[in-house]
Amino acid sequence: MRSAETMAGSPKPLSGIRDRALFLVWGSQGKGPRSRVFARELGVDVWFIESSLRRGRLTAPLRYLSEGARTLLLLSRRRPRIVFVQSPPTPAVMLVAVYCAFAGARFIVDAHSAAMQAPRWTRPRWLYRVLARRALVTIVTNDHFARTIRSWGATALVVRDVPTSSPGAETPFPVDGGFNVMVVNSFAPDEPLAQVMEAARRCKDVRFHITGDPDRPGIRMPSSVPDNVRFTGFLPDEEYRALMRACEAVACFTTRDHTMQRGACEALWMGTPIVTSDWPLLRAYFRKGAVHVDGSAEGIRAGIERVVRDHDRYAREIQELQVDHRADWAEALGELLALIDPVTTERSTRPRKER
Repeated sequence: MRSAETMAGSPKPLSGIRDRALFLVWGSQGKGPRSRVFARELGVDVWFIESSLRRGRLTAPLRYLSEGARTLLLLSRRRPRIVFVQSPPTPAVMLVAVYCAFAGARFIVDAHSAAMQAPRWTRPRWLYRVLARRALVTIVTNDHFARTIRSWGATALVVRDVPTSSPGAETPFPVDGGFNVMVVNSFAPDEPLAQVMEAARRCKDVRFHITGDPDRPGIRMPSSVPDNVRFTGFLPDEEYRALMRACEAVACFTTRDHTMQRGACEALWMGTPIVTSDWPLLRAYFRKGAVHVDGSAEGIRAGIERVVRDHDRYAREIQELQVDHRADWAEALGELLALIDPVTTERSTRPRKER
């Protein structure tokens, strides 16, 4: 079990009930950047429950059993009134739902794109619907997912992104002169890495810094890498943010519709222009300061060269977009707090038993 991250800084919306709420993530800190930011902005601790077993289908049952036992121990000690739980994985949501049913608590699901799309997390469908109906609310990244949740008779709230500052981002990161692009990559099946590599071959004056952990099981590195491409390997948070700030643009691609790009959200709050995929969700959210491209090598090349030619314009627009989305976040936060308030005030006058 990883210890909780303490949320420091100015008062947050839920800081008054910090001992009665927590944010739960099954996995390492690298698996929950959105949830970590979300918890920080709400003013609650985020707990990362991570098994020491190697990830994989064969070890999954034992891993979930280990993480489940640690989760029950944490919940029994903390006895929260509200549990935020990241999804996927679905077993984490199932266990939290069981705890809340017995403890008289409520839970909120922070559903990432994979939780709504990947068959291994959405099957069996009937179980997923039951969990959604029992949740106080399921937080999703777009209206398409929200409509799905609501069609099941459950409550959904759209939170596309959470504005955040980036502590430590001022740390310098060594990059070559000229135009540098950070490609946020995790070697996932929906990321067109081969097309990015070919685009790099055609953009010889641009330096590409491709992130991602090549030591993960099943990862196959390209056999031929252009001279202007650098694979960074896994980067700790501070170095990751420093690289993002040092680059002139950030590129994030997916071949899957309805998928929010966390890397692009991070670039937005860094004030770094974005090159991303041309899906309706991404076009609507990153409506300024970004170039949207198809997944072909030629499309990626053309998009990057557009940012190179007109970088000042995109840098200005990304600042304007920050202002727009801070207003969107304030509205979404108000809706969330309205849902949470009855739970946080319930039995608030009763003394809490000490164990």
